[in-house]
Amino acid sequence: MRSEIIKAIDYLEKKGLIKGTWGNLSVRVNDKVFITPSGIPYDILKEEDISVLDLESQKHLSGLKPSSEKALHIEIYKNFPEINAIVHTHSLYASIFSALRKTVPCYIEDQAQIIGGEIPVAEYKLPGTLDLALEAVKKFRLGVYGILLANHGIVSIGRNLKEALIAAEIIEKSANIAYYVELMGGGHPLSEEDIKWMRNLYIASYSKNI
Repeated sequence: MRSEIIKAIDYLEKKGLIKGTWGNLSVRVNDKVFITPSGIPYDILKEEDISVLDLESQKHLSGLKPSSEKALHIEIYKNFPEINAIVHTHSLYASIFSALRKTVPCYIEDQAQIIGGEIPVAEYKLPGTLDLALEAVKKFRLGVYGILLANHGIVSIGRNLKEALIAAEIIEKSANIAYYVELMGGGHPLSEEDIKWMRNLYIASYSKNI
């Protein structure tokens, strides 16, 4: 799992979704959480640096000091037992929407399928706090796989690491499209009925390839 996390970090860097030490990633395996450490530049991150926590007690089992956003990851896992991976980034266009505290409308079909509709904004709370984690959980209860954190960045989730990575990428792509659509006078968001149909098809069929 540590090796998979290193590969995932490399993927996010190549996609331009994370830089330096900003952002974090975790994977749940049974009762353990493998999470990126705090303050370590990703270009020098080693497998043995990955922090391992006990999900219930939150006890630090091995690796370096866990990410300062560990509460965010722990609370999501505790509230959504089907979720096994979390990605948090500060990608550019999504961060613009988070600074505006504005949802990302659902203009494109892959957003409907993979995210589940418009991307909501969690109320602003200080980074690394339990309050921030609880606000994120509230928005994920809407059934989406991606949210914005006001004035902060994004969080994507998935039933496995690949799905969470794809969701992070789709959030940034969706925000990029929405930015230009609205700059050009506004577009036509997909209907709630069509979003629901595409989301159900993704969950029932397409996502099985992920």
